[in-house]
Order: sequence, then structure tokens, then C-alpha cells
Amino acid sequence: MSNNDSQRIVSLISKVVQRRKRFVVIGVVGILIPILFYNETANPIYEASTSFIFEEFSNPVTNYSYDASREILISNRLEEIKSLAFSEDVAKALPLDAYERFEMPADAAEDFDKFSYVSKKINKNISAFSIRGSNVLQISMAMRDPVLCRDVANTAANVFQERMARIKQAGVSGVRSFIEEQVERVQAQLNDAEEELRNFKEQNRIMSVDKESQGLLRKMTEAEVLFNSVKSQRGSVEERLATLESQLSEQKKALVPSITDIATPYAQGLKQSLLALQQRYTELKLQGYDSDHPKLGQIEREIADTKTRLTNEALKIAKRESVVDPLTQIERYVNESYAQQVELETLKAQELALKKTIQGYESQLASLPQKEYSLARLTRQKEVIAKNYMMLLEKREEARISEAEKLANTRIIDRARLPKEPVAPRKKVNIAIGVVLGLLVGFGAAFLREATRTSLDSAEELEQITDWAVLSAIPLIAKISNGMLARSANGKGKSPMIKRSLLTELDTKTPIAETYRMLRTNMQFNGLGRSFKTILVTSMGPDEGKSTTLTNLAITLSKLDQKVLIVDSDLRRPQMHALFEIDKEPGLADLLVYHNAMKDDTALIDSSEALVEKAFKDQEMGDLVDNFSDFVMDNNFVSKINNLAGLSNLNILNSSLVEAVQSTGIDNLKVLTSGKQLKNPSETVASISMKALLEELKNRFDVILIDSAPLLLVPETMIISSLVDGVLFVVDSQKYNQEMLSKAKNMLKKAEATVIGSVLNKVEITKQNRETYYYYDA
Repeated sequence: MSNNDSQRIVSLISKVVQRRKRFVVIGVVGILIPILFYNETANPIYEASTSFIFEEFSNPVTNYSYDASREILISNRLEEIKSLAFSEDVAKALPLDAYERFEMPADAAEDFDKFSYVSKKINKNISAFSIRGSNVLQISMAMRDPVLCRDVANTAANVFQERMARIKQAGVSGVRSFIEEQVERVQAQLNDAEEELRNFKEQNRIMSVDKESQGLLRKMTEAEVLFNSVKSQRGSVEERLATLESQLSEQKKALVPSITDIATPYAQGLKQSLLALQQRYTELKLQGYDSDHPKLGQIEREIADTKTRLTNEALKIAKRESVVDPLTQIERYVNESYAQQVELETLKAQELALKKTIQGYESQLASLPQKEYSLARLTRQKEVIAKNYMMLLEKREEARISEAEKLANTRIIDRARLPKEPVAPRKKVNIAIGVVLGLLVGFGAAFLREATRTSLDSAEELEQITDWAVLSAIPLIAKISNGMLARSANGKGKSPMIKRSLLTELDTKTPIAETYRMLRTNMQFNGLGRSFKTILVTSMGPDEGKSTTLTNLAITLSKLDQKVLIVDSDLRRPQMHALFEIDKEPGLADLLVYHNAMKDDTALIDSSEALVEKAFKDQEMGDLVDNFSDFVMDNNFVSKINNLAGLSNLNILNSSLVEAVQSTGIDNLKVLTSGKQLKNPSETVASISMKALLEELKNRFDVILIDSAPLLLVPETMIISSLVDGVLFVVDSQKYNQEMLSKAKNMLKKAEATVIGSVLNKVEITKQNRETYYYYDA
């Protein structure tokens, strides 16, 4: 976009705002009034918030942590906080005196359930959201009572923390029971193994095996210890999984499908990959690789990635089967259940790999002598059971500690404080929004009004559209006259239409008369009376003020001692006879019709000319003009012709001419009215008689002003425009239509008419201009 285009757009917007600024003001005020009323009458709402962080701790017993996505877990907690069940727990935890601060219904019945009402009230006003990119959650409570708002928010945080602790404790308790059972069983196995080893040594008098066998025995022992550890972990996971399934069964009849039942090719491939990775990891571990070895680290990362993909695949399948309900605690159980199942499959893979390794070691030990083999087997058995027993004792203590601590996975960061300022209504924000909306509405209405407007506000705008010079802008008479014309002595008893049309004659001191004198002056500078003697005054449509403009212009010209003739060529709705209160007939139509008849009768014309020449010669009255202009102008001459004998046809013509051109009572101003009603006025006007009449009238009058029908309504106006010297186009500023104005301009161009200029009529004047008009009137 060029700078000129930008400047043009800015200029256009500026003009629209200047012209339609009242729309902008009304839009802003109209929007702000209800907003201000709301700000002052609305009850203040206070909000208190408490924030806490959700931390998923690894289970010290099962070494388990969530593999599900953090976003899903946080979303589950947010939905749990918004549930009615959570609000009921909060209502239960509130002290009794807090219920008194809730606004109860005025028409509450005697058996009104306060608990249900308070629970629903809390559920309606509580909100929760997460801080993006973190595990921080925030609970907010909005109420009219700031103290109650703070107390409910803190109570909600405590309730949520307790709910998380109960869920975690339930899982830890199940694992502890399982470990205690295992401790008792392994302890009995250890006692039996020690007794059996001691008896074997005493009976066979053998105390140890050779060094090579001891190395093999050590590896086999480590494998069996690792095997038993994995087996124990698998038991813990199975116990936790059973607890989860039990909790799910209480809320849903149909449990989620087990991960072992997932039969998609992708899931089966992931399980095979997991099994192979675990087997490779176990082999490297038994070969003496340290835990920080790059190979082990790479395999650990691949195992973690495979487990994550397997979990996500299981969640996708569950969602397709519509087993996850995100609005309840069920989804939490489902997510953990899938994670536990993946962990279980991992442990099974480790167990299978270790079992194969142990079987290999056993085949090597079988090659030893019988006594050494038996001693090695009993020694290995006793050491494995002893290590398992020590491991279970440690796990049992960890489980007891976890259960006793009731360790929650949420930690409150910031408790709710007493709010000092209300959050609603947000007065400043509401006002700012109101101003913006008001401006948008105001500007929208202004531009819409501008796009559909039917008025012109300035002469410059009309000049830009038509390329015609605006010779004068006539204010709306009803606005500028201020009743002065009604008070004029000359205007008493006359209709408003006549008063407007003869304003420059009835009261020459009115401000509106000055604008018509200005129009006269501008037209004189453009050649009126010299280059332009016949002027057609027209407009696009009716009631645009062309007749009023014509009569007042004619009056102002007659004041300069110029001979002015008004011709009423509006043969359909003539007005000049009514404005000047004279007879309508005979007039223009009568002259044109009679002249056409005489022109077509050659014999009548010849005899008439001969008689007229003789009459002039006998009376010594000079040369006779060929056409009828002399009859109109010289009443003395006409009266003498009327006395001539044998000139009956000519007498009829002379009589019509004398009667047609009528005096107005205003010096130097005469009127040729429209005459009788014609069936085809356009054909009559298009005849050669109209052109002849205009040519002859130009010789006898200084200015001929022709009032016509609207240009866009009848064809004769376009015909006359091609016969006259110039056209004065009147535009009603209150009835502006750019499309119609362009059409009128094209019609005049097609007729090859010369447009002297235009008059912008009925202009709404500004306060400053009105004061100026009143100044001149004073």
C-alpha cells in the first residue's frame, strides 16, 4: 500500500468520524451506562486461593513410580477437585459454625438439607487449574464472604491432601502384608537349609569345594539371589495390582483389560523387545559389568523407553474401549493399573532370563564329584535363602515406615489468605472493555451509516463526485429562517411553499436571501447573461428544491434591472402558476402546439405573412419578425395587429402570446407558464418549435430560466438540456444517492449538455455557521 493510499484512508476515516462523531459518542455512552450501573449495584465477590505441588514419590517397597503422562495425571486431579464427591468431603470437614455463614434460601423448609446445599454451593464456586509446565495445582474459592472464602479454600486443600494419602496408604498396606507372609516362609526355609548343610558336612566330613567350583558357586548364588529378588518384587507388584483391581471393582463392574490381553501386533512386538532387553541386561550383569557401564546404561534406557511405549499403547486401547472415566478416581486407578502391569511384564522377563542362567550354572555344577556337588548345592541354597531373608526384612521395615508416616504425594506451598479486594465486579476492567466495545459499536454504526447514508455534508464532497463546481450551498430554510419569514408583513396569508419560493422578494434581509444572491453572483462570474442566456434548472428527483432555487435566483437577477423570463417546462406537474398566483393557461404547451399546426400549414403561413407585411407597411410599424417573439414583448404592437381585419388566424396566435407571457408583479420578471395538459409532452418539446422559441426569446430577454421536470423521471428534461446554453443542477443534500447522481451525470453527458454548476440545497448548517448567518441577519 502506497503512502498516498494510506493518507487517503486516514483522511476518509477522519472525515467519517467528524461527520458521524455523535454515533461514536452514543455508542460509548450506551455501553458504559449499563456497565457503570452493574459496577455500582453488583455484590462484590472475593476469591481465595491455595496452591500445592503434586509429587509422585517412588514406592520404597516396590520401587515403582508412575510411567503415565504427567498431563493426564494432573488432569485427573483437577477433575477430581471439581467433582461433587470432593465438595461433599469439603463440606463434611468444615466446622459447624461455618455453615452459619453460608447464605441459605429465605424460603427454606424445615427439613431443608443444609449439607447438600452447602456441598452444591462449594461445587459451584470452586475452581482448580494447573500452572503450565509444572506439577503445581491451585484451588480457588469465590464467595461473597471473604472469611468463609478463605476457610473453605484451606479446607479443600487439606481434604485433597488426605484423600491422596489414603489412596497411597491403601496400596502400601497390601504390600506390607504380603512381605510379612514371605518373611515367615523364608525364615522357615533358611532354618531348614542351615540344618541340612550342617548335617551333610558332619556325615561326609567335607567342609568346602575347590576354588573353581567356588567361583561357579558364587555366580550361581548371585543369580539365584537376583532371581529371588525379582520374584519377590513380582509378588509385590501382583499384590498392588490386586488391590487396584479390588478398588476398581467397587466403582466399575467391568475392569479394564489386562495388558497381557493386548493382542495388537505393535504391543506384542514391544513385549518381545522388552523380554530380549531384560535377558541381555541380566547376562551382562552376571558377567561382572558395573552398573555405570555404558552398555548397561544403554540397555536401561531402551528398557525404559519400551515400557513407556507399551504403557501408552495400553492406554490408547483402553480409551478406544471407553473404559476410562476422566471425571472420577477411576482413571487414576486405570493408569496405575497399566503401569503396574507393564512393571509385572518386565519382572517376568527378568525372571525368565535369570532362570535360564541358573539352569546353565546347574548343568556345570552337575559335572563335579557327587559329594562336592551336593555340598555346593546345599551351600548355595543356604546363602540364597539367607540373602532373600535379609532383603525381605529390609522391605518389611520400609513398608512399616511408609505406612506409619502416611506420606502424602501432595505438599501445600501456599495457604489461602484473607482477600482484601473483591475480584468481581472488576470495575476498571469492565470500564475499559466498555470503552473499547463502545468505540467498536460507535465506529461500526458510523461506517454503516456512512455506507448507507442519503445525505451530503459538504460542497467539496459533491464536487469530488460530479466534477461540477458547486456555485452555492443553500441551508435548510426551515432551520435558518427561524420564523423570520413568517413574521414578515409581505408574507402574511401566503402558503409555506410560496414563502420559500419568493423568499428573496418577501424579505430581502433574511440570511437565506443572501445565499441566493451569492448564487447569482457566482453564476454571473461564469457568464450568465452573456455566454449563457437560457438556463435549465433541474434535479434528479422531485422535491429537491429546483423550483424554489429557480424563482429566488430569478428574483435576485431582476433586482439588477435584467429582463428575466421564467419558463415552466414541467408539463406534467407544473408549479410556477401556483407560486406566482397566476393563470396556468395559455402557456408553453399552447404555444408549441399552435406553432406546430401553423408550421405544417404552408398556405396559412404564406397568406399570414403577406397580410402582416401589408399591415406593417400601412401602419409604418417597421419590419415584422418571422417568429413570435415580437408578439410577446410589445403589447402595443399586438394590440394594433389585433385591430387588423382579415387576420383571424394571426389574431388567435397574437392573443395566445399576449395571454401566455404573464407579469409576476415583480419588475423585470415575467413568467411563461406550462399551459394545458398534453398527452405526449415529450414529443411536443422535441419539436423544432421549442428550439425556435428559445432562440427568439434569447433576443428579447437577458436571462431565460427554465423550470423542468426531474431529469431521471421524464425524457423531455434531457431533450431541453440539449437545447439550452447551460444547466444548473440542484442536489438535495438530504436525499443524496451516489448511484442516481452518477446516472444523471451520464444522461447530461449523453445529451451533450453544458453544466454550469450545481447547487447543494437543504444543507444542515453547523452551530458556527448558524451564528454567522444570525450575525448577518442582525
